[in-house]
Amino acid sequence: MDNLTALTLLPHEQLSIAHTHETGELNRYRRLALSFLPIAPHISRLMAALGMECEQRIQTLRNVATQLELEACVSLNPPRESPFLPRSSRHFFVVDDAMSRDALMGAEDAAEVTCRLFAWLLETNATPELHRPLLAFVTQKNNEYRIIQECREPGRPIWTSRMPQHIKAASAI
Repeated sequence: MDNLTALTLLPHEQLSIAHTHETGELNRYRRLALSFLPIAPHISRLMAALGMECEQRIQTLRNVATQLELEACVSLNPPRESPFLPRSSRHFFVVDDAMSRDALMGAEDAAEVTCRLFAWLLETNATPELHRPLLAFVTQKNNEYRIIQECREPGRPIWTSRMPQHIKAASAI
């Protein structure tokens, strides 16, 4: 890395950055889970599962902070959204295929940013207690990114209407 200040991050700074970002990710995945619930419950469940993984990473960060006696770095209430991602002002509920694709594209973009952020934190890490968790986070975030990419693959149905098939057939006539 060419940025010299990036090489001087202290453990409390890394913990704070990781905790703030992961809390924002948790809130974003919860919001996405609710957004997809009415029209694509399978994607809603996926987003809820990704949110639960965020909760596990947050707990891991708290455990490491306790081990390093840096609990203050993870005890503050971080902002509801990650400062590393652009704010979203879209509609809350996904109502059609175009909105699904937009929401998933936004999730994919955010997952890519998160992959780079955790890779950077691992690269700039000099604290042995943080190495194993950050390495695991990088692997998990790369998997998360790949899963979200697979949701957007062409030809894969994104949303399913809750309208019964016989009503759909009748309305098509």
